[in-house]
Order: sequence, then C-alpha cells, then structure tokens
Amino acid sequence: MIGLNIKNLKMKISIIGTFIVSIFAISCTKYVDIKPDKKMTVPQSFEDCDALMDDRSTMNSRFPVGGEVASDNYYLAEINYNALTSIVDRDAYLWNPNTNFATNQWSSSYKAIMVANQVLEILNKLKREDDRTRYDRLKGEALFFRAYALSQLAPVFAPTYRPESAEQTLGLVLRFSSAIDYVSVRSDLLKTYRQIVADLKEAVSLLPVDAIYKTRPTKLAAWATLSRIGLVISDFELAISASKEVLNQGVGLLDYNTVNAAAANPFGRFNPEILFHAATLTSVCLNPSVSKIDSMLYRSYLPNDLRKGIYFKNNNNGTYAFKGRYDGDINAASFAGVGLDEVYLNYAEALVRTNKLQEGLNVFNALMQTRWKTNTYVPFSSDVKESVLSKILEERRKSLIMRNLRWSDIRRLNSYGGNINLKRIINGETYYLNAGDPRFTFLIPSGVMEYAPEIIQNPR
Repeated sequence: MIGLNIKNLKMKISIIGTFIVSIFAISCTKYVDIKPDKKMTVPQSFEDCDALMDDRSTMNSRFPVGGEVASDNYYLAEINYNALTSIVDRDAYLWNPNTNFATNQWSSSYKAIMVANQVLEILNKLKREDDRTRYDRLKGEALFFRAYALSQLAPVFAPTYRPESAEQTLGLVLRFSSAIDYVSVRSDLLKTYRQIVADLKEAVSLLPVDAIYKTRPTKLAAWATLSRIGLVISDFELAISASKEVLNQGVGLLDYNTVNAAAANPFGRFNPEILFHAATLTSVCLNPSVSKIDSMLYRSYLPNDLRKGIYFKNNNNGTYAFKGRYDGDINAASFAGVGLDEVYLNYAEALVRTNKLQEGLNVFNALMQTRWKTNTYVPFSSDVKESVLSKILEERRKSLIMRNLRWSDIRRLNSYGGNINLKRIINGETYYLNAGDPRFTFLIPSGVMEYAPEIIQNPR
C-alpha cells in the first residue's frame, strides 16, 4: 500500500488477505462453490475494516481499461500492432464486435464492491457509539468505493445513459451483499445511476473533508465524482452543485509553471490536484513505448501551452509518447482517479449547458491560466453558447488526456448529437466506429457469463 505506514497493520492485513484470497478464489460474478474454512479468521473490527479498504491493489488499482484502449487519443504503428500477442488487445483496439475481455475487467471492480459490502455488514454488527468518527468514516468509504466501482464499469459494459430511455436500458448488476451465492441479475440503467448517486450522497455526509492518504475517499472525492456523474446523466444542476462544493473548500490548482517539463514523469505520485487516487488494469496498447499520441491532437497544443511539454515526450521520429500520467507512474495502465482540474471542467461545461455563459467562462479561464506560461494566456471570451461549449470541450480533451475519461466523454457527447466518429488504419485496412454503434458498449466477458448465465449479455 503506497503511502501508508502499515507496521502496526501487517499481521491484520495478512490475516484479511488470506480471507480475501479465499473469497475471490473463483474470479467471477456469482462466486460459486466457495467454502471458506471455518477456522479462518473473519474480519470483525474497525481495524479489520480499515485494513480491508486500505488494500490498494483491490480497491484502487484494477478498474476496467477497455474504454481507454478503444479511445482516440493515441494510435499504434502497424509494427507495434502486429507485435501484439494478446488477441483481446488487438480486438479492443480495432473495436471488434466480439471482443472478449478477460474476466478481471469485470470481476476486479466487483471484488471492490464485495469488500465494500462486507465492510458495511461488519459495521452493522459494531456499535457506532464505540467510535462514531471512525464508524462514519468507514461507512462513507465503503459507500464511496461501491459507487466508484460501478461508475468505472458502466461506461465499458453498460449502454450510454439517455434520460428518456434509461429505465428501459440494461444497466449493471447491483450487489448489496458480500454473500458468495448472491444472485446476479442486471438492473436497468436508471437504477444503476440512481444507486451510484445515492451512495455518493450518503458518503458525503459521512466522510471527512481530507484524508492522510489519497487512496482513501473523502468528501472532496465524493463531491468530485458526483460532478462527473452529473455530466454523464445530463443532470447539470447536480454537476454544478457538487463542483461548487469542491471549489468552496479552497483547494488550489497546480500552477504548471512550477512543474518540471523536462522530467521523465513530471507529476508526483499524489500531486496536489489529485482528490482520489485510482488506476486501471493494464493493456500493452497503452504502454508509452508503443502508444503514440494522435498527431492532430498533439499539434492542437499551442507553443505557450505548458501541457505540451509536460504531457508528451518527443520520440525523435516524428511521433510523441504520453509521459504526463497524473500519478507519476509510467506503465501500461491509466490513471483512473479524480483530479481538481476535471472538477473545473465539469463545472464550466455544466454552467454553460444551463446558459450561465459568463460564469462558465470565469471557471474555465481560471483553470486555463494555470496551464499556460505566466502572463501569456489570453482569457477566452464569447457570447455564443456553441462557441463557448466547443472551446471547453476541446480543452477538456487536451487537459484530461489518458485519464480513463475519453471513452465516457465520446459516448455522452454523441448522445447530445456530437457525431464523434473514430477511425483506425492497420495493414491497409480502415476500421470505423461511428456514433450510435452498439460497439461503444463492450460485451460482458464470456468467463462471467459462463458462471452467471442469468446475466443478460449486451446486444450485437
């Protein structure tokens, strides 16, 4: 667990780790045929709950990567594509309609949900009066983790949210028990997002404003996630109110003039703008050694825009690699947490969509001036809603690149009529993914369907 002093927890974590391994011995949604040893030590205290949720590998580091692989911020040269040994990576990159992800793309998030539910069950057996502050924090963390895992699964394995049809659209499996024989059936998309919002709102009422470790949820993280969800479900008032709560706490933006653009990894593990740390599973497609930034996207950064030097590395062959991962890692995964800059962009977009143009511009320009060389940024100004919205969305893509957000953004923007169509060229063939295509929703892995046949598969 990065950043944690765990000397006094090592024995506890070892015990709980054994419990988790046993529970997750079969990596599927149904968790069938698992018979834990009756002699096993079962978590039952506040300390046990902390140890369970401080397991960064389970709770923070294994969210689905499929959306990032399929997005348009990068491309693979033919030599690199042809060298891929994973059929899944090849299929996801070219939007094969039958792409069959490894089971962990689904089950790893449900492991986090299972742990969250287990913690809630433990807390139900404990007395809140014994330590009210800790009890509330733990309950808030569990609710947050459950909601966050669902919010990461939905853009990959559930269709795009449309308010007028969400109640008739397949959502995710909602699990409220850690029981291994809990029956798994899909809810509708409206219930899925109502549950996410409900869990996050309750978490806000229980969590502290700050935490020692950015792997732990806070009020700020919950509000920030609500601001993101508000855009996803077209509840712009939710996005506005949640974003405002974050900004009202006085958290400061990182001035990119203070970031060392020459560094191999310019951002630290927990840079000041990170409100919650999380990461995806890995995919070779995202390894900076083979992944190349879309050339038109790279050229869109102007000379005084500090993001250009901070985010990208010159490969000295006319291509550029991404080096600006927000948690300082350089590997084949993507940052999947929440940053303060995202909240500014959520806030600005939601304000403009509700016809508060000048307020939206004020928020947008406040962020952008911290991204440009000192005294070179000229605040953007327009009284035309479409122009302001277009500018905010352009800079959103450029600021939040490789944050596991682009896939979700493409889906929701296409639902507004954005008409964002994707194209890849490999081995002389051109592959398209056009707005409205059912391939914007991936198939639930066959390994999940095998063990939980009651789950309805996504259509093709």
